[in-house]
Amino acid sequence: MFEDRNLRKTCGYSAGRSLLAGSTQLRSKQLQQSPTPTCPTPELGSPLPSRTGGLTDEPADPARVSSRQRLELVALVYSSCIAENLVPNLFLELFFVFQLLTARRMMTAKDNDFELSPGALDNLESPLFQSIHDCVFFAVQVLECHFQVLSNLDKGTLKLLAENERLLCFSPALQGRLRAAYEGSVAKVSLVMPPSAQAVSFQPETDNRANFSTDRAFHTFKKQRDVFYEVLREWEDHHEEPGWDFEKGLGSRIRAMMGQLSAACSHSHFVRLFQKQLLQMCQSPGGAGGTVLGEAPDVLSMLGADKLGRLWRLQERLVTPQSSGGPCPPPTFPGCQGFFRDFILSASSFQFNQHLMDSLSLKIRELNGLALPQHEPSDEDGESDVDWQGERRQFAVVLLSLRLLAKFLGFVAFLPYRGPEPPPTGELQDSILALRSQVPPVLDVRTLLQQGLQARRAVLTVPWLVEFLSFADHVVPLLDYYRGIFTLLLRLHRSLVLSQDNEGKMCFLNKLLLLAVLGWLFQIPTVPEDLFFLEEGPSDAFEMDTVAPEHGLDSVPVVDQQLLYTCCPYIGELRKLLALWVSGSSGRSGGFVRKITPTTTTTTTSSSLGTQPPQTSQGLQAQLAQAFFHNQPPSLRRTVEFVAERIGSNCVKHIKATLVADLVRQAESLLQEQLLTQGEEVGDPAQLLEILYSRLCPHGAQALALGREFCQRKSPGAVRALLPEETPAAVLSSAENIAVGLATEKACAWLSANITALIRREVKAAVSRTLRAQGPEPAARGERRGCSGACEHHAPLPSHLISEIKDVLSLAVGPRDSDEGVSPEHLEQLVGQLGQTLQCRQFLCPPAEQHLAKCSVELASLLVADQIPILGPPAQHRLERGQARRLLHMLLSLWKEDFQGPVPLQLLLSPRNVGLLADTRPREWDLLLFLLRELVEKGLMGRMEIEACLGSLHQAQWPRDFAEELATLSSLFLAEPHLPEPQLRACELVQPNRGTVLAQS
Repeated sequence: MFEDRNLRKTCGYSAGRSLLAGSTQLRSKQLQQSPTPTCPTPELGSPLPSRTGGLTDEPADPARVSSRQRLELVALVYSSCIAENLVPNLFLELFFVFQLLTARRMMTAKDNDFELSPGALDNLESPLFQSIHDCVFFAVQVLECHFQVLSNLDKGTLKLLAENERLLCFSPALQGRLRAAYEGSVAKVSLVMPPSAQAVSFQPETDNRANFSTDRAFHTFKKQRDVFYEVLREWEDHHEEPGWDFEKGLGSRIRAMMGQLSAACSHSHFVRLFQKQLLQMCQSPGGAGGTVLGEAPDVLSMLGADKLGRLWRLQERLVTPQSSGGPCPPPTFPGCQGFFRDFILSASSFQFNQHLMDSLSLKIRELNGLALPQHEPSDEDGESDVDWQGERRQFAVVLLSLRLLAKFLGFVAFLPYRGPEPPPTGELQDSILALRSQVPPVLDVRTLLQQGLQARRAVLTVPWLVEFLSFADHVVPLLDYYRGIFTLLLRLHRSLVLSQDNEGKMCFLNKLLLLAVLGWLFQIPTVPEDLFFLEEGPSDAFEMDTVAPEHGLDSVPVVDQQLLYTCCPYIGELRKLLALWVSGSSGRSGGFVRKITPTTTTTTTSSSLGTQPPQTSQGLQAQLAQAFFHNQPPSLRRTVEFVAERIGSNCVKHIKATLVADLVRQAESLLQEQLLTQGEEVGDPAQLLEILYSRLCPHGAQALALGREFCQRKSPGAVRALLPEETPAAVLSSAENIAVGLATEKACAWLSANITALIRREVKAAVSRTLRAQGPEPAARGERRGCSGACEHHAPLPSHLISEIKDVLSLAVGPRDSDEGVSPEHLEQLVGQLGQTLQCRQFLCPPAEQHLAKCSVELASLLVADQIPILGPPAQHRLERGQARRLLHMLLSLWKEDFQGPVPLQLLLSPRNVGLLADTRPREWDLLLFLLRELVEKGLMGRMEIEACLGSLHQAQWPRDFAEELATLSSLFLAEPHLPEPQLRACELVQPNRGTVLAQS
C-alpha cells in the first residue's frame, strides 16, 4: 500500500493517502518544491478541502458523517501505520491530519487532476471524504490514537487544539484531555532574539607569536583577522537591505584575504577563528546566536509596557518567519549561518575548505566522545537536581554544536558533487559510482554511528549525522558505504515505536527527537524515494548489531521540549496551521491577515507594572554580565560559573541538612506525641501524613531567604579563593557579585519548584521509619512472628553476623596462609548465633534476613563440598562426616522453623555450587544426597523442583567422569528416595571399569 507516491500531486503530505483513497499510486515529494501547500488531496471524484480565505467556512456536524464504520476502520489502519513507524515522517502525517481538521470548505476536484489505475476504484463501494464532516471525523479519530504525541507539543499548540470547536463537537473527551495536558504542561518554547555579532576573544595559547613561523606570518594573520571582522560587520549592517548581494559586496575582499593566507599554518589559525566564530554566533536556534534554550536578554521587559503578552506575540510575529518551509523543509542556512555559507562559496579556496573539513571533523569527534550524564537523578537525592539541570544544559549545548558543525562539514564535503538533478544516464551514474567508491569519506561516520548505537548514545549521534547527510548529493545514498548507514538509520527508525514503554531503553522525548530528524531526512529530495519501502533483513539483526550496555545516554531524559523544537523547528508548522484556522474563522476577508492590536509603552496600569522591575533588572544584569565577561579572560568566566554551580548545589544540600532536617525532627516529635496519646493504634497513616504535611510544608517558604543568605555568604569567598591574587579589586568585586547572583538564581529556582516535594518526601520517610520501629501493621502481626516478651535482645546484630559468615565463606576461596582456617566448634557457634538472631527480631529487617538466608545456603554448599579449611592436627584439614551432618541438621531446622522470608534453596543445586564437588578428592556425594532427601522430607523443596534443578545441571559443561557420577546420583535420588541414608563414594557411582575418579578434569 505504500509503494505509490504520485497521489500527492497537489500537496504531497500523507504516507497514508494511498490507503485512504484505496489506490496504489506512487507518492511524490512535491512538498520540497511547494513549501506552503494549501490543501490536502482526497480521492478521485470527492470534493477537495479548500483553505481559500474568500469562501465562507462550512460547519462540521458529527451527525452528518457518512460511512462512519468505514472511516473508523481506515482511521484505525492509518493510525496503526503511524504508530508502528510504517510511514517515513510522523509529523508530516500529523500535519495532514491537522489540515483535514481545519479544512474550511469542499471543492470538486477536476477529473484530470489524478491518474488512478482502472482497477483502483473497483475495490471501493463509494468514495470516502464526501464532505467536510467526513474529513473532520477522520482527523479526530486519528488524533485520539496519538494523544501521547500531542501532549508533548508546545503549550501554544495544545491551547489552540483544546480551544478548537470542531474537536469539542466531535470528541469532547479528547478536548478535555488536551485541556488537561495544556494546564499541566510546564515546558515552554522560548524565542531567542538575534544578538549582534561579537568577536572571538584573543586566545593566547594558540594565537600568540610562538605559534607562527615568522613575524610576517603573525602580523598577516592579525591583519586577516581584522579584515574578517570588517566583512562580518558589513554583512550584519547590509544583508537585510533590498537588492544587496553578498558576492558583489564582499566577494573580492574575501578572495583577496584568502590569497594572502599562503602558509599552511596561517590557514590553520584562520580556520580555528572561523570555526569558533561560527559556534559563537550560530549555536542557538535558527542561527540566531547567543545562549542556548532561550537565555537571550529579556528585551521586551526593558520597555516597561503593560500587557506584555501582546508585545511578546508581536515580537514573535515580526521575528519568526511566516513559514519554515512547510512541515518538511529542505536543508537551509537560516540567520547568521548564511554569512558563513556565503563566505565559503565566495572564498572558493581549496586549501581553506580542506583545512576547514579537517578542523570540523576533529571537533565533531571530540564532542561526540564527551562523557555526558549516564543516569537520571534519583528521587532520594533531591539536591542533585541542580547538577542534573546543568548536565542537561551541557547536553543541549553539545548536541547543538555537533549539529552545526556536521551541517557545515556536509556542506563543504559534498559541495563539489552537488547538483540540482541526478546523473541523466545509467552509464554515467555507474562510472561516477565506480570512481567515488574509491574515495574515502571525509569522516568515518559509519563507525561513529555504530559506536553510538552500541553505547546507547543514538540521541547524541543520530541528530548530527542527519545534518551531515542532509547535504549529500544524489549519488551518495547509492554508494555502498553510505547505503549501509541509511540501512542502519532505517532499522533504528522502525525500532522507535512510541507506544512501547521500553523502560530503561529510551525515553519518550528522546524517541520523538530521533523520529522527527529521521523523518525529515527521509523526505529530502536527494534520498532515494524507494529507500524507506525497500525490503530489509530480519529485525533481530539490528538488535544483534547494537548490543548495548545496561545504562546509556538514550535511557536518560536529556531531551526536553525546548531542545526538541530547537532541533526540529518545522514541528512549529502544526501550531501555525491551527493559528491560521483561528485567524481565518473570525470572518475577516482572506483568512490569512493577522490583526495586530496597537499598544502603548506608557505605564497606564500600575497593577500590571508591579511585576516589571524584577524582569527589567534581571535583563539588564544579564547584559552587563555578558559585557563584563567579554572583556575578561575566558578562565574568569569559567571560574565564576563553576563557583555559582557548586554554591547553588551546596545551598540545596545545606537547606536539606538544616531546615528540612529540623522539620523532619518536628514531624518525628509530633508522631511520638501521637503514639503516646493513642497508644499503638495510630489510625490511618495516610491521614496522619496529610496532617503533618499541612503543619510543616508552609515552613518551606523560609528556604528562599535562607538560600539567598547562604549564597551571599559563601560565594564571594569561593571566588576570591580561586582567582589569582593579582586580580584587580574592581574585577574581583564584579565577579563576586555575578557569582552571588548566578548561585542565588540557580538555588532559588530549584528550591521554589521542589522544596515542598522534598519536605513531603523526607517527612514520609521519617514516618515510615518510626512506624516500622514500632512493629508491623496490626493485620500483619499474626503473620510475622517477633521475639517473645521475655526476650532481652542480646542476640548478635544481623550486620555483625553477616560479616562473620562472609569471613568463613571467604576462607573457601583460598586462605591467606596455610595455617588459616576455622574450628568445628566455631562453625557450630556461628550457626547457633544465626538461630538466636532469627528468634530475636528486634534489629532484623527484611533485607538483612534475605542476606542471612543466602549466606546460610552458601555455607551449606561449602559443607556438602567439604571446602572449608578446618583447624586442628596436621592430618586433619577436613570436617568429619558426623560434624558436617550435625551442622546441616541445624541449618535445615533454621530454614524450616526460624526464617520467615523465602530462602533461596535452589542455589544448593546451582552449577557453581555443585561444581565445587569436582575439585574434591576423593569425591564424596553422600552429604548432597542426604541434604536432598532432608529437603523433601521437611517440605522445604518439592521433588519436581529438585528434579528440574538436577535436569538443568546436565546441560552444563562438566568433565566426563563428573557428568556420569552426577547422572547416577540423579537416578538414585529419583528411584529410591526412601532408602536408609547412603554412604556413597565416587567409586560407587561409576561402572567398575571406569577406573579411578581421581583423574583431573
